[in-house]
Amino acid sequence: MSTSDDLLVRFTGQEVPVNFHLGFIVLSFLVSLIGAGCTLELINRRTSLKGLFNHLLLVGAAVSMGGISIWSMHYIGNRAIIILNDEPELQISYSSGITAASFFLPIWVLLLAFIAVGSNDEIPWWRVGLSGSLSGGAICGMHYLGNASISNYHCEYSTGNVIGASIIAVSASTLALSMFFVFRAAWTNSWLKKTGCMFLLAGAVSGMHWCASVGTKYSLIESATAVGNGNSRTATTAVVIILSILAALIMILAAGLTARTKRKYANKAQFITLAAAVFDKQGRILVSPDGLLPSEKITDAFPQKSHDDVFTTAHPLFHWMYRASRDWSSISSLLPWMSDHIANLPRHGRDRSAIKMYAENGQLVGSYVTIFRELFCLAASSLASKMSEDVTNAGTLWDEIFHTGAESRPVPSTSDTTLKGHPSADDASRLEKGLSHRHDSYGQGCIMFLVRHVENDSAVAKLEAAGFRFADTHRVVDIIKSSMQIKNLQLEEKLRAMAGYAPEDGFIEPGVHVGVFAIRARLDRFGFDVLVDRQKRTALPTGRLPYKKLEQWQLDVLSDLGGLHVQTLLIRLASAKRYNPREIEFATQLRRSITKLMSNFPDAMADSARLSSKVVQLPGPPGEKGETMACSIITLQILLDIGSNAESLKHCFIPLQLLKVHQFILDQSPHKSAFSRALHREMASVISYAPRAPAVINERRQGSISRASSTQDLCNPVASQDEPMSSGRTSSSNDRPSTQHGRKPSLIFGGIMVSQEIAIQVEDGATPSPTREGFAARTSHRSSFGRLLERGAAKASSAAKKSKLSTTCTAAPVRSQPPPSGDNTMEMTECAEAGRRSILARGGGDTNGLGPMEKGDAEETFVDELFAACISQRRA
Repeated sequence: MSTSDDLLVRFTGQEVPVNFHLGFIVLSFLVSLIGAGCTLELINRRTSLKGLFNHLLLVGAAVSMGGISIWSMHYIGNRAIIILNDEPELQISYSSGITAASFFLPIWVLLLAFIAVGSNDEIPWWRVGLSGSLSGGAICGMHYLGNASISNYHCEYSTGNVIGASIIAVSASTLALSMFFVFRAAWTNSWLKKTGCMFLLAGAVSGMHWCASVGTKYSLIESATAVGNGNSRTATTAVVIILSILAALIMILAAGLTARTKRKYANKAQFITLAAAVFDKQGRILVSPDGLLPSEKITDAFPQKSHDDVFTTAHPLFHWMYRASRDWSSISSLLPWMSDHIANLPRHGRDRSAIKMYAENGQLVGSYVTIFRELFCLAASSLASKMSEDVTNAGTLWDEIFHTGAESRPVPSTSDTTLKGHPSADDASRLEKGLSHRHDSYGQGCIMFLVRHVENDSAVAKLEAAGFRFADTHRVVDIIKSSMQIKNLQLEEKLRAMAGYAPEDGFIEPGVHVGVFAIRARLDRFGFDVLVDRQKRTALPTGRLPYKKLEQWQLDVLSDLGGLHVQTLLIRLASAKRYNPREIEFATQLRRSITKLMSNFPDAMADSARLSSKVVQLPGPPGEKGETMACSIITLQILLDIGSNAESLKHCFIPLQLLKVHQFILDQSPHKSAFSRALHREMASVISYAPRAPAVINERRQGSISRASSTQDLCNPVASQDEPMSSGRTSSSNDRPSTQHGRKPSLIFGGIMVSQEIAIQVEDGATPSPTREGFAARTSHRSSFGRLLERGAAKASSAAKKSKLSTTCTAAPVRSQPPPSGDNTMEMTECAEAGRRSILARGGGDTNGLGPMEKGDAEETFVDELFAACISQRRA
């Protein structure tokens, strides 16, 4: 008789001696640790109770915890139990049915536990306690059900060990989940803290198992061979190995994806990037489970036409994007055509944004501006797709650009033109030093933000179902700053400003106000900066007067005081003895408002302010019936030195032209429709032609110019940037780009497009335009641009009258008739140059090859009126 048979006869029906194998004990803990780590990683990436991806994460977390950390640990741990000298026929064997049931039981219980704990950053402790109790119950239930699957032994349990094991399972599970969700809500779930939670959760499983196993007695029933389950241990071990390897691969994959995402964001920091800043009604910001903002690369670098062509918020391209982001509905229909056009342009590699902007000779390709605009629109569309949104919900462009990537020193420009001429080298050096403390470090790349606010719960749930989370700004700002390498030191304050900003903040209350119009020439070639309220961002610093509107006698008082410096003005207002009682009351109110308003500015700046007698009408907030409520503003005008710094906690500078552009995007503004028309006219020259069309359609003939296709315009490095972006050309259907499905889309704008030019006719005796309120249409299309042009082109006007020709300055040369000859030719050239300087002088309206301005855009806004009055007063 063999040893196994002797032992079987001896211990049948009796308790058998038990020993434990240390190697399997350690191995069982490692298996439990792998399962716990995989569980926490999957829970961390879960963002909502909705969405297919979130459902997969929930099931995966339950399988990882129940099937690996608990079930696999249990059966590996039981391999550490050595019975009767480790005789193979007398070791523990299992029943297949109950073993399978013990696998699914903890998974179902843990599904309920993870659903109970929720998926957001809120931590209701009763939910965490419930989840911990369910998790502890799943651990205990699986252990004893697993022991029930033992077919050749009968198990007896000590009551004390059962209670102790249950306490260990519940308390340790609750503590581990509590710590994990606290760290997750605080966005401090570093690998060190996450590893601590892994060990604690795995300790709950292992601690419960070994506390219960020590108090378990095994009575032999029969041999494993006799019950037919001799190979059950081997099969169970194989399943455990497969599950453990799978969990380890998931952890490695998650770590690899996290590292890859961080590298990708680090690479984006060297380029021009577009990010989404989406806020809920609590002011929390939308981020990925790793704490990163959704972002898309626009292009590798900004194509500079010259050394001083720096991409800032004063650049006309930024102004176009600023307006486009307020009119996504007009752009959405053009996106397929833009995508087809960009897809067929030469590029570096496979990246869509890596378009070749420069030809082999180093010159910019023709119409590079259109390419940049298309890349911006496509990046916004891709960004919206990431959030499962349409491009119409992509958000509006924030009025700041943030530098990212490795630090680099900006190259100062000394070619800027001010009212007094060019600054000297000493001035440029002083300005560079003065600006160094006002701006953050420059980087190789930059990032812009599309800001959006979601107010309803359904929109929040949709974004969370798409795989994003809302987090408190102060908890994720360090992650955002480091991952995206943003150089701005006040990023948290900027994000809070984005969260709290509303379009109506740019308005002032209806009535009469006293405001400050302070401008400062810029270092670049884009005109002037203007001082605005830091909180309202697009509103001048103002103080309210207790009047609904100004009457004629009040305007007469202002006319009498116009041009006075503040100190002289306050003295005159305080000693207004020659005024009647109502005029004295008005003077007193005006003095109080001016004194209060100027107390927020440095003394030197306040002393240089002058009162303007011109009262300007500003568009106010919409009324109850949707009508525009106008506001009257009496301004104190200041022309600051180019190196002065008047920024404070209440005030900051923005480009003057950006303030004007902001007037174009208001809901009541007629300029919104003008921009849509200009957009479709410009893009028609792109979408009407295939990129593979012949380079030149018509050869150059005497007295005419060559007409190139839009693709040639976009790719020809020698194409002039001063040509209009759309022209009157036709195209056959064969020249149209194909869609992704292989069919050719119909031409949605027709086959003939007519370009527009702006002609400014200077005539003697022209009557000034009437003052308007809000956005009322003007009877005469004449702005401060026209008045400045009159002064800059006096000789051209005289020559034109003598020759009975109208003085015309166009965005592109007129080719329909030969140009004037002799002196008239010189005078016309001077007129065009004067017009260009006038556009620059009024705040950077030079198109810079961006195509002709829409007629509506050339209309005067209150910004032009204030600027013209300030310049006229300074010259006087």
